[in-house]
Amino acid sequence: MTNKLLQILSLLVLTTACQTKKTNPRTILAVVAHPDDETTISPVLAKYAATDSVYLIIATDGQYGITDHAAIPAGDSLVAIRNEEAKCSCAKMGIHEPIRLGIQDGMGLNGHGDFYEQEPMLKERLLDEILRINPDVIVTFGPDGDTGHPDHRMVGLVTTELLLRENLTDKMDLYYLGWTEEQTEKYKAWNLNYSAIESFNTVISFSDEDEAKSNEAIRCHESQFTKEEMDKWISTELADDSNVLYFRKFAMDKEIRKGF
Repeated sequence: MTNKLLQILSLLVLTTACQTKKTNPRTILAVVAHPDDETTISPVLAKYAATDSVYLIIATDGQYGITDHAAIPAGDSLVAIRNEEAKCSCAKMGIHEPIRLGIQDGMGLNGHGDFYEQEPMLKERLLDEILRINPDVIVTFGPDGDTGHPDHRMVGLVTTELLLRENLTDKMDLYYLGWTEEQTEKYKAWNLNYSAIESFNTVISFSDEDEAKSNEAIRCHESQFTKEEMDKWISTELADDSNVLYFRKFAMDKEIRKGF
């Protein structure tokens, strides 16, 4: 076989590989605690929705997310409204409709219900969905838990636990969302937790178009934020032209040691 023929065959293989990659998008799964938590990474979800299949799992029903301006009592009526808001948000980002696990808001840690009933339910339902969706990438809260909300921390911890328990870390890449100290300065009232910038190993940029979709998603959550609050939030985001979010990729070191 001549060198020229070998070159042609190699080019054909490379072309086919590129075409295969384009026609086989990845599956990306975001796992959050409450309806509206997806707004923490909505520009990135909107970005990947253009090329990949993006899913959102919402662990809790959000029934205790009462606000003065909405005047909706805690319970089923608020759950129904927040479900619709989450659907609206996903549509604005261009991702699949939200998957709601229906775990009780607060998971019993807020004086309502029993944590030791809710937590096993979360594990069972979340694992079922992870195995069904079979994602290439999972994004969730890191140990700092965004605002430090117990539900945020628990969802991130349980997601990590399931991947370790089921030996899925080689099959699914796990990423934790986190904030830098500079980013938290934008929202001092939210008391966001942060990590040293050197602790992040993944920096994802997004376009103005992605940010516009994210801002539309924010406006879906009328039960949680007043128009004035949303206007201020969006204007703050628009004023920040860095257009990046930071993530930490979970990595397994499988070297076997005989001591610390």
